[in-house]
Amino acid sequence: MIELKELLVCATCRAELPLEQIEHTGIGCCPGCGQQYAYEQGVYNLSPQLPPDEMPREKVALWETLQANGLVSYTTAPEFNLSVGLRQDALGFKSFCRLSGLILDIGCGTQFLPSYLPEDGAVVGLDPFRGQQPRGFAFVQGLGEYLPFRDGTFDHILFATSLDHMINPRRGLAEAERCLKPKGYLNLWLDSQAESHAGPAASSWGRYQLVAKKGIRSLARGGWIEKLGWWRTISYIGAVARMRVPEGAVDYFHLDHLMLAEVREWLDELGLRIVREEVFPASDGLFIQAQH
Repeated sequence: MIELKELLVCATCRAELPLEQIEHTGIGCCPGCGQQYAYEQGVYNLSPQLPPDEMPREKVALWETLQANGLVSYTTAPEFNLSVGLRQDALGFKSFCRLSGLILDIGCGTQFLPSYLPEDGAVVGLDPFRGQQPRGFAFVQGLGEYLPFRDGTFDHILFATSLDHMINPRRGLAEAERCLKPKGYLNLWLDSQAESHAGPAASSWGRYQLVAKKGIRSLARGGWIEKLGWWRTISYIGAVARMRVPEGAVDYFHLDHLMLAEVREWLDELGLRIVREEVFPASDGLFIQAQH
């Protein structure tokens, strides 16, 4: 049984939090920096008010629009957009990670239990969305760039297709490194086909072209059109096409796409040594394990 209170600190200054007070009143402030946090329906919300010098307001506004798009996507076709059920790529990531000890899943999604997590493991999940409650693991609402956990806490930390959804993925990796135990493992599930490019055309036709190019290709891979059925596939594509791509974003869900070279560079800068890599061809996924 995980006792969350023993793991949690302020997400920005890492001071001890008055968790009993926050639970009792539903809201409370960090005595160190004054950040305000909440507790609702049994869940700590430790998402901080983001410092404008570290997270520019315009990027935060873009990210919030993209998050809203993501929520529509998760709701419309959860088995395609989340690790739900017997997804071969998720099960492949589970096998690759060889999880043990205390596990942190950053960007765990909105589902009860992602397929790549052990059903009986010691797991803490963190996500900006409260999602389904109760979860099949200990859960904290928060941001990957500002982890509300003590230094050197976890044996394994996961980013399962979540790193490229962050405002500042480099900072997210740095926070994960801080929270890893000595000899702990960082596990990444990345899109091996991702490449940086300019944002999509502002016209409706440009948006539909983007859906056709990336969405259909992704749905066709792994037999997802057959699994969802044509009617749900068309409904999902239509829902995505009606979304707004804010100026400055690369597509409906990402501020930018990650380049593998830059991820490797960030890991090296943080003192994390890559010990294993594996390509999962069925989903164009790339699994990376680095050790603290």
